[in-house]
Amino acid sequence: MLKECHEGNTEQLGFIRRLVASEAYLLREHLHRLDGDARHRRFGHDVSDDFISRYASHAGDFGNVTFGYFVDGVVRAVAELRPDILMYKDGAEVAFSVERSFVNRGIATQLMGRIIQTARNRGLRHLILVCLPDNAKMQAIARHYGAELKVSDGSVIADIIPKEPDYQSWFSEILDERMTYLQSAIDFQRRVRGSAQI
Repeated sequence: MLKECHEGNTEQLGFIRRLVASEAYLLREHLHRLDGDARHRRFGHDVSDDFISRYASHAGDFGNVTFGYFVDGVVRAVAELRPDILMYKDGAEVAFSVERSFVNRGIATQLMGRIIQTARNRGLRHLILVCLPDNAKMQAIARHYGAELKVSDGSVIADIIPKEPDYQSWFSEILDERMTYLQSAIDFQRRVRGSAQI
């Protein structure tokens, strides 16, 4: 778990887990909460609520993996892994978004680590992260994981090459998978109880 300190010295515990296919609505709700600047950084252009709803509906498509940073059952940041066969047949596109009150807390770096582990175990050799030239934070995270950066068509493209999978990466993902379904069930029950109390 990650401990985050917010305004008023209130501490909140957050944790990272994968979203299951039935939780695409959690991605949608998170993306809807992003302000205009954050949406622009995430998608490279301004997007509407309708666009976000259509985009999020594909989160559970085959090959797509989404990790969420949860605080009190609410997703406050995500990392997405989506196959990118047009650029590399053995690669995927990586994208991140963090809600304003949760930036600068190391969450995206932690999410990137989970994405890389997942990519390793799936035999992916290229993780492609595209960001705007002024997104220095995301470029720093990519460099932290050994990315090669280049500028193309007004964007910065980072190519991260994961290591080969090993026993530790496989075992870690097996544990993560078990915790994913357990925590997903707990979160679902919490949301049902919350709806019943309204």
